[in-house]
Amino acid sequence: MIPAYHAGPGGRTAKTRNDMPCAGIVLGAGSSLRMGQPKQLLSLGGRPLLERVVAVACGSQLDDVVVILGADHELIDQRVRWGRARILVNPDHASGMSTSLRAGLAALGSEVERAMVIMGDQLGVSSGLLDRLLEVHQVSLRPAAALSVGGLLQPPVVLRRDLWGEVMALHGDVGARSLIRARPELVAPLVLGSDAEHPIDIDTPDDWRRYRSSIPS
Repeated sequence: MIPAYHAGPGGRTAKTRNDMPCAGIVLGAGSSLRMGQPKQLLSLGGRPLLERVVAVACGSQLDDVVVILGADHELIDQRVRWGRARILVNPDHASGMSTSLRAGLAALGSEVERAMVIMGDQLGVSSGLLDRLLEVHQVSLRPAAALSVGGLLQPPVVLRRDLWGEVMALHGDVGARSLIRARPELVAPLVLGSDAEHPIDIDTPDDWRRYRSSIPS
């Protein structure tokens, strides 16, 4: 039985020399067809949505952060501040999320032992939560780790290098979510309790309205 780890209050955990180098891959290449405009640039608190997600990744203990762009990449690059992240444009983004995952993994150095896949439209994720997920993965000794909300595994997802081959074999508009849900025995879950802010994917104008209306004024 795989032990479940519960998210709770607390700051970032100091790194140790035994930590496995980890890079974050932020997926922001989508064409936002259901939104009707580049959702990467939706403004929240005066900052583009993608910029907020990238800032969270850059504020975590990730050793490297790579952002994958595709649709509207020139416009997005002009309007988003990237911090310490580096940018990669995926020319095959229209062929689906799997192409961005492959591009991101291929861009990582040989010293990187695990990758964290972060959705560029997923709000409600903090730097501290990413750090706890990294810790859960390392302590568990499992090949993968992911958030668990209501018993359902979801991104962000940490993948050890020995799983990358399976990710590279994916095709079409599928990603790490499909891999971890198909093989949950490989995944150490970080369970989000009812008192935690649950990450929210922003895909449609209704998603965006609901999220904005949920924020205290």
